[in-house]
Amino acid sequence: MLQTLTIKQFAIIDELEINFSDGLTVLSGETGAGKSIIIDAIGQLIGMRASSDFVRHGKKKSTIEGIFDIDDNISVIEILKELDIDIDEDFLLVKREIFSSGKSI
Repeated sequence: MLQTLTIKQFAIIDELEINFSDGLTVLSGETGAGKSIIIDAIGQLIGMRASSDFVRHGKKKSTIEGIFDIDDNISVIEILKELDIDIDEDFLLVKREIFSSGKSI
């Protein structure tokens, strides 16, 4: 489960950290408030095709980080072990950087 989402220099967002709790999360707000941008950031985090259009105007890169609780997710833990990724804790940090040049890592 996604616990924390951190977004920096992404579209209209300068810097934002959202901490999610158990249960349903609802994003609500006026038109133009940034709800879809948060969804786009999550999409980038999980591997959707990156675009330099997401990098905030005048900045060199956008950064999106997600901290996932994988404590009880045996299938994720098995995949990480198959990929020889060490698991020291019950959390997994996933980070993506999108550069104004169009490259992403």
